[in-house]
Amino acid sequence: MDTVQGLIKQGDSLKKINKDDALKIFNNALVIALDSNLFDQASILCKKAGVIYHTKHDYVTAENFYKKGIRLDSLSITTADLLYNISLIKSAKNQQDSALFYLQNSISLYEKFKLNQAAYKAFLRAGILYKDRQLYEQALNYSIKAYKGFDSINNKQKLADACTVIGSVQNHLKNYNQSLQYHFEALELNSILKNNFGKAICYTNIGNVYSSLNETDSTIINYKKALTLFKPTAPQYTGLLNNLGGVYFGLDDFNASKNYYLEAINLNKNLKDTISLMYSFNGITSLYLKRNDLKNTNEYLKKASEILPRITDKNLQLGYYNNEASYYEKTKNYQKAIQSLKQYNTLYEEVYNLEMSQIAQKLQAQFDYNKKENQILKLKLKDNENQFLLEEKTKNIREKNLTLIVLVVILLLLIVLYYLFLQRQKTTNQKIKIEKLEAIYNGQESIKKRISRDLHDIITTNFDGLRLRVLALKRSDNISEKIDGITTDLKKMNNQIRTVSHRLYPLEMYMGKQKFTDVITSRLTEFQLYSKVFVELENKFPELLNKQSLALQNNFYGIFLEVLNNIEKHAVATKLTIKNRLDNTHNLHFIFEDNGVGITKDHKEGIGLLNIKQRAEILEGTCKITNIETGTRVHIYFPIDKTG
Repeated sequence: MDTVQGLIKQGDSLKKINKDDALKIFNNALVIALDSNLFDQASILCKKAGVIYHTKHDYVTAENFYKKGIRLDSLSITTADLLYNISLIKSAKNQQDSALFYLQNSISLYEKFKLNQAAYKAFLRAGILYKDRQLYEQALNYSIKAYKGFDSINNKQKLADACTVIGSVQNHLKNYNQSLQYHFEALELNSILKNNFGKAICYTNIGNVYSSLNETDSTIINYKKALTLFKPTAPQYTGLLNNLGGVYFGLDDFNASKNYYLEAINLNKNLKDTISLMYSFNGITSLYLKRNDLKNTNEYLKKASEILPRITDKNLQLGYYNNEASYYEKTKNYQKAIQSLKQYNTLYEEVYNLEMSQIAQKLQAQFDYNKKENQILKLKLKDNENQFLLEEKTKNIREKNLTLIVLVVILLLLIVLYYLFLQRQKTTNQKIKIEKLEAIYNGQESIKKRISRDLHDIITTNFDGLRLRVLALKRSDNISEKIDGITTDLKKMNNQIRTVSHRLYPLEMYMGKQKFTDVITSRLTEFQLYSKVFVELENKFPELLNKQSLALQNNFYGIFLEVLNNIEKHAVATKLTIKNRLDNTHNLHFIFEDNGVGITKDHKEGIGLLNIKQRAEILEGTCKITNIETGTRVHIYFPIDKTG
């Protein structure tokens, strides 16, 4: 035994200088310990050899040594260390379920002995793993155990780490004051230790809590303090830049938000951090969309689309498709907007199904944890001499398990119902949006066909007729009368072409020169001049129209032109009366009444009236077209922003 102890000391003295030489000594000592049946010493040597392979990232060999040590001595505190080390390997290999399994077994062994620093580390790691699995009750339980343990041995660095975990858990539980208390304690400890990286993490976490509280000033101050402590090459640095960009986005501070996003983009390109870069692209795209800067929106959408195939985070993909759909809608490319929305909906359903699966797993894990705790309690009670107490505790456990099962089932049903409701609501809203876009797209196609038909009628029919009449002038006796007729027809053709022109000419081209109400009044003047229909305005067009969005003005203008066109072509009217009023629910009403012949059944189904109704629906309003004693009445009303 003395020989083995001597070799262990020799290997320990070498492992910091020359790991390979230390490994040879540990292997020699292991052979001697096995030959001498010193299994407890052999287990310790397996741990030491495994640690060296572990630091070399040779996880397979390290795990083999750890498991060999467990087989040699399965009930000592060394075994608890070995189980903990295997848990670390599983985490490094991203096998979190296995990591938690080995960690729980190591904790069960640690608790059978006097607790030491290794046990407190296991508690802290359990707190982190349970937090990552969103099992916050267990995370808080183990983190507090770690906090008390590190406080008792005055390990300030680990105590600060425990404070950070507890603070994060309390933030998730929305216990914001307790969260801030632990984060500030962690900050104080890291300041004593002069640990700038730890301080930066603390300022970031404090900023996150203030963000949850919507205290933007405090959020910005703490994020900026963290920025001064992180190195620009640290991944946390670009994450903070994106966070600050988002905060200023919410404050409508365009320049500040843009500058932070651009800085994050430049750094992420150098660091080749694709995920963080996608966050930045989505953020700055949303920013330009909010400002209606469609040129820059398109530029960053293209950049984001180049890295989209490499992005596996579905929330980032959702952000991209949402921005893309909004861009195409704003640029009136409704067909592509519909495609983007459909991709968004498909992806949203995948995310929703994944969330439901995770919720079910979380509830199952919670149930398994409580079940295991109850089993441990049963084992402890069996050692109690008081049989009556044992029976009472067993009864309580049974009732608690039954209550827990019922609560879990009820909670799961409520969550499923709630998510089904949200999914249905989301799907309904998206369906309505797609239907509106399709209606706009179909309306545009109808208008194109109509304009094509009008141009064909004007050019082919009218011009051919005029050509024949001009040729006939040579043989005509009453030339003056014929010329007057040709002049009248030319005026009609001019008016028809002008009507088509108004439909094609974008409203925004007028808006830079005059107010919207002036544009409408100008159109009425032309209509009265060319169509010989007297126009009576019972009251002026409301100034509120000038303060509305361009989309609302465009659709109202389209309705207005269509009403005038129908009166000129079909009504055989000599007078048009226009009224308007604003009701108590902020709906703006317009009534157009002519003294013509009214509308027939065939005319009701025409493209013109269909276009009026479609545009009214886009305005979220209503259109009523009826015959009256003196002609036709068109009554439209739609909600309006009274504040402008």
